[in-house]
Amino acid sequence: MATMKDVAERAGVSTATVSYVLNGTGSVTAATRQRVLQVVAELEYQPNHAARSMRSRSRTLGLILPYGTAGLSTPTLAELVAGLTEAAANHGYYLLLAGDPVQSERLVATSLARTGRVDGFVLLDLRVDDERSAHLTAAGILHVGVGAPALGNACPGLSFDLTGGALIATRSLRTLGHRRIALINLPSELTDSDLLYQGFAKALTETGEEVAPSLIVEAGTSQDDGLAAMQELLAQPEGPTAVLAASDELAFGAMHALRDAGIEVGRDVALIGCGDVPLAAHTHPPLTTLRAPRRALGAALAHTLIALVEQQPLPSFTPLPLQLIVRKTTCPLPE
Repeated sequence: MATMKDVAERAGVSTATVSYVLNGTGSVTAATRQRVLQVVAELEYQPNHAARSMRSRSRTLGLILPYGTAGLSTPTLAELVAGLTEAAANHGYYLLLAGDPVQSERLVATSLARTGRVDGFVLLDLRVDDERSAHLTAAGILHVGVGAPALGNACPGLSFDLTGGALIATRSLRTLGHRRIALINLPSELTDSDLLYQGFAKALTETGEEVAPSLIVEAGTSQDDGLAAMQELLAQPEGPTAVLAASDELAFGAMHALRDAGIEVGRDVALIGCGDVPLAAHTHPPLTTLRAPRRALGAALAHTLIALVEQQPLPSFTPLPLQLIVRKTTCPLPE
């Protein structure tokens, strides 16, 4: 087991400096602090005061923001954080937001956990093979994830009922007469991606239709990704008459691609997004989308993580339902 002396030797500092960094005392440069925390994570050093925090909790939950994220300026994240903060406060806990342009998410979480200042973490965008979760589990650091639980992953995953939402949205398009319906999906590395596909495919196969692989495009998460995905669909000999996008951001990008191609959304092609961010009601035309209760998901994440911290039975959780909000981007199949 690593000692403070081991950390000091590898980081090239004194043991006093290591103590200053871990306790938040003294005067230490940002570069030195960064180096010490990196070594602490690499050696999986367990400070004495972190061990004491097992008995006297910090009553603080952590949310690690990936570097480069728009942070709280993103409506989806802001609502999730609001739910987390409110539920945590109701249980006497605080929420700490953290990020670092140099360290990976898992190293930031490990470094904070070793200081004893955070009891557990929320991971965004849970992945199928999530190295962050595997690392935190091996280090004995409590955490929950935003996303569907993955097979073999010890991290509790909480998400929306994306299968049910995609089923409702795709059925609505079929009711309008559409048969060539495309799916612009999330990256396959995200656990939520498969849930969306399942609902989409079920809506097609329940009426005897086959899922056309050419009408399914795996995209990223940005508007630019949605634009590129829609351009790929439009380049086919026979394009779709309706599109389900896995997020409003992807739908916004798809709208741009359709507009650039001289195709009128809501008349020539039907489009449905997912999330119902504030902008969705103010696009031209206003976007039909699946409304996601992000604040409620944030509260559920807090309740689950606090139960883990306090070694209580985990609260039961049913994926939160999505509501179809019909606006102006859906239309019957053109004659």
